Amino acid sequence: MDFADTPRVRAAIGSLRCCLMTEESRKAFRLLFPCLVSTGMGQAMLFAILPPAAREIGLSSIQVSTIFVVSAVFWALTSPSWGRLSDRVGRRRVILIGLLGYGLSMVLLAGVIGATLEGTITAAIAWPAMIAARCVFGALGSASPPAAQAFVADRTGPEDRAAGVALINAAFGVGQTLGPAVGAALAVFGLLAPIYFSAFLAVISAAVIYFWLPDSGPRSAQSKAPQVRLAFLDSRIRPYFLLQIFMQAVRAVTMITLAFFLQDQLGLTSEQTGQAAGIGFMVLAMAGLVSQLIIVQRLRPAPAVMIRGGLGSAAIGFGFLWVGASFVVYLGGLAFLGLGLGLVRPGNAAASSLAVSADEQGAVAGLLNAVGVTGNIVGPLLGGYLYAISPTGPILLNLILMVTGFFYALIHPRIRVIPE
Repeated sequence: MDFADTPRVRAAIGSLRCCLMTEESRKAFRLLFPCLVSTGMGQAMLFAILPPAAREIGLSSIQVSTIFVVSAVFWALTSPSWGRLSDRVGRRRVILIGLLGYGLSMVLLAGVIGATLEGTITAAIAWPAMIAARCVFGALGSASPPAAQAFVADRTGPEDRAAGVALINAAFGVGQTLGPAVGAALAVFGLLAPIYFSAFLAVISAAVIYFWLPDSGPRSAQSKAPQVRLAFLDSRIRPYFLLQIFMQAVRAVTMITLAFFLQDQLGLTSEQTGQAAGIGFMVLAMAGLVSQLIIVQRLRPAPAVMIRGGLGSAAIGFGFLWVGASFVVYLGGLAFLGLGLGLVRPGNAAASSLAVSADEQGAVAGLLNAVGVTGNIVGPLLGGYLYAISPTGPILLNLILMVTGFFYALIHPRIRVIPE
């Protein structure tokens, strides 16, 4: 399958011509974009395939959640180190490690599931083995995103940084949008076919990166200044990291509770809930792509404008979800939320990138990825607890967080005036 031939990918790559600096950069991004699309596609297929596969093995929903949570912990712990390593050895090598590690984790996971279904191993052995396979993804797959973001930072100026980072986010978004459809088509060849296909895509992407993607070489080696390890609480990046935790926690809470919320508020059956939630997630994803591929690429808003506008849009979205009483109103709320997420995430990443030196681009990208995963870990736990108290509890919490974040972005000096 040639991902560059899909209309949405062609549109995204076409927008590169107005946001990147040189012909070499345009060529590099045309190579990197579909490789990141394939990773997002594989993740989306896994989220659709793993739950029914685990249920067939005999694992509970809590055990399945544990598989993802432990992987997320490894991701948070290792992502900063991969980002710093890309500053020392170059971006391409670290991106390769991430892609190959991701492919290896998929092969291991499919092998464990297949062996369990065949009766070679028991479910008691399969569960820790599946956790171990996903930990390979958390420990090695976490290398690609910070190195890819730093790759963008190396090749864009301050005025184009947000647009370049938005394309990195959009690549995963495009993959996550295409993933369910591709996974459904491959499922006719067996339950594990989509997982093995994801591993195949990772290997092909790694080959493309190895042979054709240019590398700027080690950034830190080009500076004579002594290297100081970038800290989580560095005052230059602290406000952006706080917003990153907010946004990722909000997104995770929404993803975990949306289906339950729609079922309880609208009185739907299980089948109707699946359909309604699928439409809701599609609206959320498409709105995010509109932000990243159209609004950001065409209008080129400054990072500070993207952050404030995105937080305001997300607050409006949660307001719709809180007061709404119909499916159409809820979809409108999800559209505003998707637009907001699509603005804040690249705006925040671009702002943190502009706040540090060229030698720290990999480090700041790795730290930003790590704090985002922290929100993914804390958010579902808090959201599940609040939903048990009240179905609108998570919605109200998210609304309060977004309103608070909006005013925080208005008054904080480092967000009001992004350094260039």
